[in-house]
This record gives sequence, structure tokens and C-alpha cells, in this order.
Amino acid sequence: MTSTLPTLIDLLAHNAVAHADRPAVIDDGAPQSHSLLYVAVQRQAAALSALGVGQGDRVVLVAGNRAEVLVMLGAVAWLGAMLVPLNLRLSPAEMAQQSRDATPAMAVVDAACAPLWQAAWPEGMPGVPTVRLGAANGPSPAYAGPGTAPPVARQDAPELGVLMLFTAAVEGHARGAVLAQSQLTASARQIGAVWSLGVNDRWLGVLPLFHAAGIGLSLALLAAGGTCVLLPRFDPAAAVAAVEQHQVTVSATFAPMLGAMLDAAQTSGASLASLRICMGLEPPATQARLTALCPGVGFWSAYGQAEVSSMVCLGLQSERPGSAGRAVPPSQIRIQDATGQPVADGAEGEIAVRGPTVFLGYWDVETRRPFKPADPWHRTGDLGRLDADGWLWFTGRTAHKQLIKSGGENVYPAEVEQVLLEHPAVAEAFVFGQADEKWGEAVHAACALKPGAIATEADLIGFVAQRLARFKRPQQVRILPAPLTRAT
Repeated sequence: MTSTLPTLIDLLAHNAVAHADRPAVIDDGAPQSHSLLYVAVQRQAAALSALGVGQGDRVVLVAGNRAEVLVMLGAVAWLGAMLVPLNLRLSPAEMAQQSRDATPAMAVVDAACAPLWQAAWPEGMPGVPTVRLGAANGPSPAYAGPGTAPPVARQDAPELGVLMLFTAAVEGHARGAVLAQSQLTASARQIGAVWSLGVNDRWLGVLPLFHAAGIGLSLALLAAGGTCVLLPRFDPAAAVAAVEQHQVTVSATFAPMLGAMLDAAQTSGASLASLRICMGLEPPATQARLTALCPGVGFWSAYGQAEVSSMVCLGLQSERPGSAGRAVPPSQIRIQDATGQPVADGAEGEIAVRGPTVFLGYWDVETRRPFKPADPWHRTGDLGRLDADGWLWFTGRTAHKQLIKSGGENVYPAEVEQVLLEHPAVAEAFVFGQADEKWGEAVHAACALKPGAIATEADLIGFVAQRLARFKRPQQVRILPAPLTRAT
């Protein structure tokens, strides 16, 4: 993709001509071409427009990994609207909060995910129509043949926000990071350039499309004229079978997915020889297993977040083991102190990012627009250091961004602490992460009870599980007899 394709629609229109009959998406085994994808986007835009969606409107999406997610993203881009895909692992209360904050004009729900939405809004979201993905009276089926699409005027522009991803919980409340079309296409170009992606590359889409990594890699492959091989859910046996059947070249996973895939490949005898790029945060032992099974694959580390449209650092682990990679041009990273001034090479500080992929800002519920500080350097809330060659070494998180990364999901301790404090027996709560061989980090907690109160570890874990997503539930809760003392 070139700089002359600043919007998602420009990208899709180019592919519809340049790579018309090549597969853009293989959805659960069924291939769909770039030309059909472009037609589907126009039809979807027409369907949404007929239902009243226009420029600036938000459309909440509750769906798994399927081609329609990419079609919906293109459709809202066409209309100048914004897609808000929700994490399917959220609790009903979390889903209700995030959808409420987005103030959507419409909710689009996959049939398989309808129970999740109904649990969040048993009586329906007040004032917000809910339509079934692919329903005759709602958004049109993603692929209905190559006929003429209904005419709908394009309202997209590079600077318009097109995607809102909820992240960065502050005081227990998740915020929506708003990304513009130009930021998503810039990220796709950057990733594609580093990996030399082309029309013959195929990505194994097992990362959820409601995550920045999942949607970012999908767009990187589409920008290169390549193919997204989507699986409806992660299943190790199905994943390795898809790699072999569709000759997948690019894979990205969250721990412990890669290890499970290697187990499945060794059990079934499926070949992973087509892979040339694997990316993730995997322990050295898993990386060594991958190298032994697939000598031709390169394992890449990365650094990124939703606020920077996916990955801004990439690097081969064989070149600098343990590093998070180097900045992907033209994005820049630096390490700075608490006042925002850069520090010397090798010194620890906060990781800051500047460049074309940095988001528009966090969604402001009151003004219904994104807001961020004027400083062009985005403060990530993560700590790290740069060596003399520009390689980034992640070292932790700043005090204002306490975060646990468990199996690729962000868990903010303050959010879990807030829920624990709602339990009638809990006087104080402290949530923290501990290294975990399977998940990378695991959620743990310590609680002090009110005088005379009684609660068991199982009581408190169950209390959290009823209110937050399963991945935020503490694996262990230590009940302490005395008030907690925190280091300052």
C-alpha cells in the first residue's frame, strides 16, 4: 500500500482492482475475493445508511472473528461513522458500561453473541436499536454476490475517527481509544514494510478482532493485498490444520496459544512449514520449540497498544533476545522522565511514542468526542530503556498505569480492587500481578476484612467473577487479619 491510499476505502477500492480475484478473507474455510469484499462494504454501508447511521455516529458491534467484522469496519468508514467492537469476555456490567459510554446510534449483534448482549441489556439498550448481523431487516449479509451495490455517498476522510477500542481503565472505568482512518492505514503500511508483506502472505486470524493486534494485523495483510484466514474461535487443532491447508505465512498469538499449537502439530503431524513469521510474547522454551519444529520461521517480539494503532516496535528475537524490538519508521519512540524530558540511552523511564499511528485521544463521554493532551509524544504508561542501537527493553509500568497483562488481556488492578471493596466484608484490597508460566502474568489479591466480618477466598473470587470478565478474576486471594500497608 502506498501513501496515496490514506483511507480504508481507498485501500479496499485499490485492492478490488489490483487484486480483484485473489482471496481477501478466508472465513472458516470459505474464501472471498478482494473485489467481493469491496462490494460487500458498499452494500453494508447502504444498509446502515438506510437505518439512519451517518457521519459521526457510533455503531457498537458484538461479534466473533468473522468476515463481517471487516465489512462492518469498511462500512462505517464509508459513512464517516465509528465502529465500537466490544470484548466478548466482558461481564454484563462491563459490556453495559462500555456500550453506554459510546452513546451509539445502533448495536449490531452476531447471533452467536446475542446472549452476551441480552445479559448486558435484558430489556434492550434504551433508545438504541439492536439489529442482527446479517439479518434481512438489518445490516446486509457480508457477501451477496457481485451485483451492483446501492449508491451511498462516501463520507470518509483520513482524519475521521473510525474505530473505538476500550482500554486504559482509570479508577476502575475503561476508556475508549479513538483511532482515525489515517492512523490505521499508517500502521498497516509500517508493519507491512518491516515484514515485507505481499499478495502471497496469509495471516492466521486467531487473535480477536476486538483487539488492536487482531484488527491491526488484518489491515496489514489487506494493505499488502494478502489474505486473512479467520477462525471463529481459537482451537489448537483447527489452527494448525488451517496453517497447513491454507499455507499460512504469518501467525501472531497471545500466551499460551503458540505452545498449544505446537502440541497439536506434534500430535497430528500437521506441517507448519509455510510459516515465515510468528509474533508474540512467549517464553524462551516455547520459542525454542518453535525453532526446532520450524527452522525457517522467524520469531518476532513487539511493543504496542491500542492507543498507537497496534505495534510500533518490532524485532527478531534471534537478533536481540529479550528485547521488544525497534521503532517501526516513521513512528518514533523515546524514553522520558516524569517531566517529559528525554533520558540518556540505557536509563529507565516512561516509553513515549510519536508518529502517524498515535490515536486521536480517549473518548470523552460528556463532549462525545476524543480528547488528549496537546503534547505530540503519547505517554504510554509503560517503563523501559533504549540501548545504543535503538532496541527497546520493557521494564514495567509507571505508577499511574498499574497493569497486569494476562494471556494478552489488560487487567487494571484498580478496577479489580474497586469490585473487591464493594464486598460487605472487605475493608481494604490490594491487587497485583505475579509471573505465571502459562499466562505470562496472573491476577492475585490481598484483602483485609472489616472487624468481625467473615469471608473466604472462594467467596471473594466468586464475587469478582460475577461482576468482571473471567480473565480479571484473581487466581488467589490472601485474607489478612490486619490492615494492608502499601509501599509508597
